[in-house]
Amino acid sequence: HRYELGMLIDGADANMAAAVQGYSNRVLAQYLSGQLPPGAVLPGVVISPKVLYNPDLQSAQFFVPGLTAIILLMISALLTSVTIARERETGTMEQLLTAPVTPGQILIGKLLPYLVIAFIDGIIVLVFAKLLFNVPFLGSPLLLLGFGFIYIATSLAIGILISSLVKTQQVAMMIAVSSTLLPSVMLSGFIFAIKIMPIPLQALSYIIPARYFVTIVRGIMLKGAGLSILALQGLALLVIMTGFIVIAARKFTTRVG
Repeated sequence: HRYELGMLIDGADANMAAAVQGYSNRVLAQYLSGQLPPGAVLPGVVISPKVLYNPDLQSAQFFVPGLTAIILLMISALLTSVTIARERETGTMEQLLTAPVTPGQILIGKLLPYLVIAFIDGIIVLVFAKLLFNVPFLGSPLLLLGFGFIYIATSLAIGILISSLVKTQQVAMMIAVSSTLLPSVMLSGFIFAIKIMPIPLQALSYIIPARYFVTIVRGIMLKGAGLSILALQGLALLVIMTGFIVIAARKFTTRVG
């Protein structure tokens, strides 16, 4: 007799899904051979996998949603830190301090343009993801925009914090790349699955904002996930955002004051 064993595979992570699909029959054969006495004939059991969310295992549907998080981070954190450091170098920041405005108002004025720019760029990336790579968008655009606001605000706060600790553009750029871009690419699940990383790296990934936003973007776009499913990721992102904003605001106010 020939028996079929059904298996559901999460295709949102195309790399992991391909590996699972490739090893499934081998793992089943090893399991059955361990359950039978030596020399026994293995029963005719085969796995009939069904891939959900990305049936064709297209790599674009895996990478493009995650790329949105990386692009927003680059625009928000990197440009903010470099721009404010440049203003400190040229003396523009000191001129602003002579105006009848508070450091908090200066900070808000510096953040708003990049908030708008990041939102526009994020929308452009999503449009191109649909038109060029045919990445599905099964969830709520408003929900993604809401989470996107939290993520962008977090990235902007990181950029402000970096600019408050350095004096030159070059140093700001180096710190921004080494402390935000590289960890986000490597530890967010954008390329490598977090669950297969060493335990110390998995623990470190919990403080990486992109870890949560990559999961959110893929969940909304590929799976149509709602707020009830993504609540934990959103809450974690909100906590990180609050922490970075408080620290960045204090450092910036102290520095310009």
